[in-house]
Amino acid sequence: MTYLTLHRPVANPFKFYNSLFTPFFATPGTQEYRWRPSADISETDDSFEVRAELPGVTKDDVHISVKDNLLTIKGEKRQEKTDDSKDFHRVERSYGSFERKFTLPPKVEVDSIKAEFKDGVLTLSIPKPEEVKPKEIPIVAESTVDIPQES
Repeated sequence: MTYLTLHRPVANPFKFYNSLFTPFFATPGTQEYRWRPSADISETDDSFEVRAELPGVTKDDVHISVKDNLLTIKGEKRQEKTDDSKDFHRVERSYGSFERKFTLPPKVEVDSIKAEFKDGVLTLSIPKPEEVKPKEIPIVAESTVDIPQES
């Protein structure tokens, strides 16, 4: 069975080591937080579907590409221009660039992938290659041919 999967790069083995020393060397306010849009992956007999929630992102700020069977959705959620006369007590919304990668099954026709962006949701329809689609095998009714019996 061939699946569409979330691309997860190998974890950094030095992450724990680096986090021990980061507080001593980091400049306050320089640690970057990258938001990740949520994505659902579903499958039908004929295709895969990826739906990514991108609230506050415009269609022009989203880019989709495929290279070496790796589907990449990247873009940027831009921070709204605010009135300088307002004093914010709390800002919880995330802004900045994002990137999500998904490994496609082999032999996917890249030119057949369709993308739709509506109400802050990006929907990608990825047709399955013919050899991956399930094939129905017909069941033949019991034959009425007489089989000679041994005497």
